Amino acid sequence: MVLRIVLIILGYFMLLGYIRAKVLPLKLKYANAFFVLALLFHTFASFTLSIPLLTISLVSITVFFLVLLYMFGW
Repeated sequence: MVLRIVLIILGYFMLLGYIRAKVLPLKLKYANAFFVLALLFHTFASFTLSIPLLTISLVSITVFFLVLLYMFGW
């Protein structure tokens, strides 16, 4: 139960980070859509508590966030 709450909170902090990055104009049109899908997948995975789903979701969120940072030159 505690793990589920921690994972949901982690997903929403990542969502807040996405909202902050969304203010800046994106150079790649579909990167934000993939990032939102990854966050929704993370929320689903945190409710099911499936370790493979959680691993896939965290890796995809990290990759898309790093792509966004690379696109903005941070």
